[in-house]
Amino acid sequence: MDAAFEALRTKGFSGSSARAIASIAEVNPGLLFYYFDTLDDLLLETLRQTSEERLARHRASLEEVGSPAELVALLRRIYSEDSDSGHIRVVSEMVAGSVSRAPLGTRVMALMEPWVDLAEEGVRRTMAGSPLAAFAEPRQMALAGVTFYLGANLVTHLTDGTETVDGLLASAERAAGLFDLLSPPAPPPK
Repeated sequence: MDAAFEALRTKGFSGSSARAIASIAEVNPGLLFYYFDTLDDLLLETLRQTSEERLARHRASLEEVGSPAELVALLRRIYSEDSDSGHIRVVSEMVAGSVSRAPLGTRVMALMEPWVDLAEEGVRRTMAGSPLAAFAEPRQMALAGVTFYLGANLVTHLTDGTETVDGLLASAERAAGLFDLLSPPAPPPK
């Protein structure tokens, strides 16, 4: 799994062949197919495993969030960690690889769905009781957050790095702070 993750992170989807992954793992390529029927199965399992580990950690962090500003700060921290670890690149590469292969796209989206659910939970809780909640449907806000996460990674490849994304997230934090001023306190974290 580590070798498949590293191949996606460093070589991209198109460069993550069985031979490339086996070379990183220092094993025979045939060994990969002893455990996985297809290369896609290996790459999807890699994404599932790393995603589940991170979901558990971030779910615990989300339970500490009590306001929209804190939610955006958490998103900023997650984005930074995922950028540094290469996870966001791996997710983006899997999405890019699925553009021409619909069945792969369906499976990648299924792995992203728990993230949308987690984001929706955070939006619902931090917007509870706010008069502004009527203007922002939580599921759509969650999808917007996940879409931003992926799109921001693409923008960093077109600009001089993460400054643009950092600026966007800083602006979102300031805007969320205004939202906090217009909203009653959220229910206390669990």
